[in-house]
Amino acid sequence: MTCPSQIHEEARLAKNVPLSAQLRLLSLIEVLAGNEIIGLPLKEVTDLMASGVAQSTVWRDLKTLESAGWAQQSRDGRWTLGSRPYQLLHHFYSGLKAVQERTAEVAVNYTRIPT
Repeated sequence: MTCPSQIHEEARLAKNVPLSAQLRLLSLIEVLAGNEIIGLPLKEVTDLMASGVAQSTVWRDLKTLESAGWAQQSRDGRWTLGSRPYQLLHHFYSGLKAVQERTAEVAVNYTRIPT
């Protein structure tokens, strides 16, 4: 299976441009996703990132994500997603539920057989 950061790296290499700070942050979020229970040590996060990204850069980017709630570091130094992605997911599901309820109301109004 291709790691999300590898996809970014392949796209970057195809265009021959450096991985921007914004893409590095997105890649970090993708690397952390799926590792919420155990987390990943800094070295493993760095290894999963696009080639050529220094561990010090990954650490700095993780601290940036941490300050915005997108990443968190456990007591043993492992990194996981922070609370912000889950808050966004909750908002998404709330909006989806509202649309589903409204769609059900409209369906009832238009599928009712007049008596």
